[in-house]
Amino acid sequence: MNVNDVALRLVEKKKTIGYADYTVWGQYKDRYYPIIVFFNKHGSGEWSDEMADNYRTYLKERINEGKMHDKRYRALCFGIEELETFVKTEKLIWPYHKKEKKFSLTPYYQKILNEFIESSNFHPNTRDDAVWACNRYFSWLQFGDYKTLIKVDATVIQDYLCVSSMEMKSSSLYNIRLYMKKLYHFLADHGYSDTDYALLFSFRVSRERPQLPAADPDEVRETLSVIDQNTSQGKRDYAMLLLGATLGMRAGDIIRLKLKDIDWANGEIRYCQSKTSKAIVLPLTNDVGIALQQYILGGRPNCDYDEVFIRTKAPLRPYVDSTGIQCLYNEYRRKAGLSRTAFDGKGFHSLRRSVGKRMITSGVPVTTVSQVLGHSNITSAKRYIALDSVHLKECALDFTGIEVKS
Repeated sequence: MNVNDVALRLVEKKKTIGYADYTVWGQYKDRYYPIIVFFNKHGSGEWSDEMADNYRTYLKERINEGKMHDKRYRALCFGIEELETFVKTEKLIWPYHKKEKKFSLTPYYQKILNEFIESSNFHPNTRDDAVWACNRYFSWLQFGDYKTLIKVDATVIQDYLCVSSMEMKSSSLYNIRLYMKKLYHFLADHGYSDTDYALLFSFRVSRERPQLPAADPDEVRETLSVIDQNTSQGKRDYAMLLLGATLGMRAGDIIRLKLKDIDWANGEIRYCQSKTSKAIVLPLTNDVGIALQQYILGGRPNCDYDEVFIRTKAPLRPYVDSTGIQCLYNEYRRKAGLSRTAFDGKGFHSLRRSVGKRMITSGVPVTTVSQVLGHSNITSAKRYIALDSVHLKECALDFTGIEVKS
């Protein structure tokens, strides 16, 4: 298969998902044509994995010699990866940046880590935390010249926990204790350790939980009012933000919401929460229903994806993470003249806190609030009580009848 033919087919594929002509031909010129020239110069011009590896080696040599900028290097590396993936799978890949590992483990510790992760039923949202905690611990052991776990005893573990307590915030220390406890249970079961050291990990860690504010209703109305609902993007953005402001849906669940999740006949939205893997049913309120209807019928691109919300710019596909909604909400707040400061708690998630606060102040029981918002633990819903300043004042005691002595 000729490498130029592969590049041309890739260009046509990109056109079918919404890329403009000037964009794909620009990518052809910048990313693919240098690859085509290399293949023709050093071979027959036919695609081969060996020639692709040679091209990567050539790029590394160029950047190591200072003959190529880093940005250009990454673009060309991504170009060869695009072509390679398309040759093997006929699929497209999207730009991304791989994060380098902070901790590099020996094969011995890496093998144990892999076995531990594979044997444990971690939720996708906590899997990375477990890997991080174990990577950090094993890296610390390596630095202390513990090549295996044979000489690692209670004293060594205590030293590590003490060092961690001095370096970390309480939330990080909580995760260290939690996943090390799970790790040593695994190590004891699989013969890597004589005991699980359960007593060492029995101490409690109180995590600091700052009480972030709920979105102000007036500010929410101002933010929604600046959205131009006459455009396709405006219809989409209004529906997404309304799901957060009215139903308290998380950004991650909104981008994953599928067309089949909307039960128009019964007036409900049914989906499985990405954070808790918990099924939830929410009422399809009139305003949310109208907003969704206007977007799906009058603004949503014609595509084969099941997700409700689709990007308006190429590639026409669903969102890959919740950052897009966060940025949209911040941008509309800016247009409404509402300022933000770093870590002020006024991001998209403040809409969810506003829904929780609204239910609490309306007298809805905490158990019901927890069910509506899909919490895995009722303790999560109790935090909304702290936002109810009106009723908290009623609970406060005055000093009537209490004698004050000087």
